[in-house]
Amino acid sequence: MDLPVTRTAPPREDRPPAWDLRVALGLFVGWILLGRTGPFLELVPGVRAWYPPAALVAAACILWGARALVPIVAAASLLAVLTPTVDDALWQVLVFSVLLKATYWAASRVLEAGGFDCDFSTPYDVARFGFTYLATAGVAALLNTLRMRGATGTLLPDGLVLLRGFWIGDLVAVIALAPALIVTVTWMADVDGSALHAAAARLRTSWSPSAWLQLASVPLALVAAASLAPGVGFFSFALCFLPLGWIALSRGARVAALANVVFSVGTVSLVHGSLGVATKSLEIQAFVAMLAITGLLVGSVADERERAFALLGRSEERYRRLVELLPDPLVVHVDGRVLFANTAAATVLGCPDGAELVGVSLADLATPRSRRAIEDRVRELHAGRSVELTHHTMQRVDGKGTVDLESVSIPFEYQGANAALTVARDVSARVQLEEQLRHAQRMEAVGRLAGGVAHDFNNLLTVIVSYSELIQAQAANDPVLAADVGEIRNAADRAAALTRQLLSFSRRQVLQPAPLDVNAVVSGAEGLLRRLIGPEIEIVSRLDPAAGMVNADRGQLEQVIMNLVVNARDAMPDGGVLTVETALVPATDAPESARAASTAEQFATIIVRDTGKGMDADTMRRIFDPFFTTKEIGRGTGLGLATVHGIIEQSGGAVSVKSEPGYGSEFRILLPAIPGAVQPVQPSAEPTSYVARGSGRVLLVEDDPAVREGVRRMLGASGYEVVEAADGAAALATLASEADAIEVLLSDVAMPALDGRQLSREVRARWPQLPIVLMSGFADPDAVERDVPGVTVLQKPLEVATLVAAVQGAARRA
Repeated sequence: MDLPVTRTAPPREDRPPAWDLRVALGLFVGWILLGRTGPFLELVPGVRAWYPPAALVAAACILWGARALVPIVAAASLLAVLTPTVDDALWQVLVFSVLLKATYWAASRVLEAGGFDCDFSTPYDVARFGFTYLATAGVAALLNTLRMRGATGTLLPDGLVLLRGFWIGDLVAVIALAPALIVTVTWMADVDGSALHAAAARLRTSWSPSAWLQLASVPLALVAAASLAPGVGFFSFALCFLPLGWIALSRGARVAALANVVFSVGTVSLVHGSLGVATKSLEIQAFVAMLAITGLLVGSVADERERAFALLGRSEERYRRLVELLPDPLVVHVDGRVLFANTAAATVLGCPDGAELVGVSLADLATPRSRRAIEDRVRELHAGRSVELTHHTMQRVDGKGTVDLESVSIPFEYQGANAALTVARDVSARVQLEEQLRHAQRMEAVGRLAGGVAHDFNNLLTVIVSYSELIQAQAANDPVLAADVGEIRNAADRAAALTRQLLSFSRRQVLQPAPLDVNAVVSGAEGLLRRLIGPEIEIVSRLDPAAGMVNADRGQLEQVIMNLVVNARDAMPDGGVLTVETALVPATDAPESARAASTAEQFATIIVRDTGKGMDADTMRRIFDPFFTTKEIGRGTGLGLATVHGIIEQSGGAVSVKSEPGYGSEFRILLPAIPGAVQPVQPSAEPTSYVARGSGRVLLVEDDPAVREGVRRMLGASGYEVVEAADGAAALATLASEADAIEVLLSDVAMPALDGRQLSREVRARWPQLPIVLMSGFADPDAVERDVPGVTVLQKPLEVATLVAAVQGAARRA
């Protein structure tokens, strides 16, 4: 994608050396020496190929301005006095010298006003320089001609010829020599002494073969032109244009200006030897002028091209930096194969560098489900049509999973091929959040369904349990009947356990949280765990003494540990190692799910690790879904891990899992640790002290007649007088007439019209001292406590002892 740049031209500011005595002395001496070269440059007697002092004054005025005129005028006057060409008075010499030099100073001001660049780097600068001194040389020639007329007192017969000679001589000198003087002086001014030596060293060591060939081409061209001149005439010197053009194109206007001097001097010198005076002087002067101006123009065009390449290179670098700094992936591709990929694309696709993606097919990177869409996208782009925002999933090159991308693409032409620019955005986090939302919505829907089923089922179980207990009490003298009823009760208990699992993953069961020592809970369950897993599995326990305490329901936490251990056992049918660990983890080291669930500074962690067959990514995404199982039909309900997830989330914690096929699984239970020293609640070793006998009047509110009758008979058999109400309105009517006679209000939560919570709020408002006990097939205890503080919540199905204990406890607290 990079445009090749053969040369770069860093910007530089040309400046003349500071004006001092050395500069003035140099100009004075230079003028005198150049003024004495006249006889050596004559083409014919009295006609010079150029006039070098004109080049010196032009260059000096451009570089130093009016200050340069003082030493030059002094040198010119001295030279005119010492070697007079006409009988001039001293004042005439001074006046004409000042006028001539002022003409060149005026020309330099014109160039300066137009923004002339001393390095001749643009054709515009070269043309402006040429046309300015075309006019300036003409004015100087006219002054010289008038000076000659003033000296003789008459207009010379060959005045026009003399005017032309002065004009062309000055013009050729300025065009051929002045640029070389200017670029040499400005270059030397840019470096100090040490830098000058360093520059010379670089020149000696950096000359390429082409540079040596260019250097050799100068004398070769001159010699070849001189050799051919006797046969073909002066035009053989046109050969000089070839090496000069080569040098100018590859080295620029600066070097071309220096080469002009060599070619001009060489041409004039060799013309004498090869053609003598057979060539007209005007032809030679025109050739030297054309050669010089051509070298400068070609060199300035090369400089402009070089600057354009340098600007393009800097523009490309800025563009590349911008593209590399983009946070979103950007890819250029032809027919679906990558030509360029930025750093963000490489990072998203799992490559250390975008260069590793070059040549890779986008379709090969796509997942099977997205490959067809990618191929269709490439065909659309090949046809020159843009592709709007689309979603696809790509495989990471490093094999670390997949990444979800949304991208747009536009076609463009690159090196004659239909290419495309694709800008993408990594939406993996958003897709994951959307999936979590959908999962939460599914869980909520299933939870509502399970809660509703559990509620109705618990009502039925309440009837079964209540009547089985009543029959069991009456069948004390009939062992066969008692055994039959016992089986009914056992089945009811198993069904109740199943409904508790349904309520667990739907997070609607009634929890009784209390401060618990995590290590004590794990140690207390260890005996049961060993019986569950069997002898073929080794169990390893590593308990951290600093694991901490949590606020949780002991029975539910034991259920969580048991479910995880059973799940691990089933993953190791051929035996293995089961490890149970505890630890205290700071929030900074806890997974994001735990930090999102609680703001605790530390988490008490229970780790259950097995060496079983492990799980793939697809299985791990679904393990907490209710009724999802990988076990054979009849070997599992699919509620074990869903129950774990529901209990832990309801307790304010989180569950994390790590697993790989063939390397086992690790489940981490993270619960907010209680800060500070808290005395744990010890499990009661003795059964409840409440006696299943009581007295007093209880207002029973239940909309299900069978449940109401069963509970009424349980309370009646325990010594209570029961007043029944089929709904909340009937209960309020009863209380309005006999509230003083009612000791406890016992109400179902889920009832039509006026439910248990609404009824409780109304009773609290009118009879605040009346104890309230609520019964529910499912309930959100936090919501109940928030709506009606201080109530007792019982989970259906109800046992006689539990029911009587709750009623007695509520009556005693009143």
